[in-house]
Amino acid sequence: MGSSSWQYIEPYAGDVGEALTAVRQREFERLFVHGVEGDGLLPAGRSFASIADLDDLWEDETFGSEGTHTIIDVWEVIDTEAYDDDHTVRPLSDDEAIEIFGTAEPTQEDFQRAIERYRARQPGSGELWEMPRWSAWCRQLKSTDSTTTSIAFWGKSGD
Repeated sequence: MGSSSWQYIEPYAGDVGEALTAVRQREFERLFVHGVEGDGLLPAGRSFASIADLDDLWEDETFGSEGTHTIIDVWEVIDTEAYDDDHTVRPLSDDEAIEIFGTAEPTQEDFQRAIERYRARQPGSGELWEMPRWSAWCRQLKSTDSTTTSIAFWGKSGD
């Protein structure tokens, strides 16, 4: 299947882990409950009742090398200063946010502009996706009145 990148914006109520759980569950339901799953993603005859059932499959050689190419492929929130590792989500530091978004307090518009700059292959836009495969970054997003309203998650899956 190769590698792919993905991004999500989730409402934020102060806890990165809770926001990650909510968006992973919603993506699980979209893919597996509502029948939009990708080709070859399900082992023969296997269905999933919960995201925990799917998480158990990471030890399966076929599934573990393909994943879902969505936020489901990451599940552990690590510290801002920790090393990006497989299946982890790391909040960006203020310095990293300034480098990528031009501000330590990015808005949804700043996030979308960073995505657009990357898609247009503008110089200096590559740092948005410098995380290793099978990992993700996140950053709280501010509204125009400087309150935190949402959180962006973006990452890469696949080999």
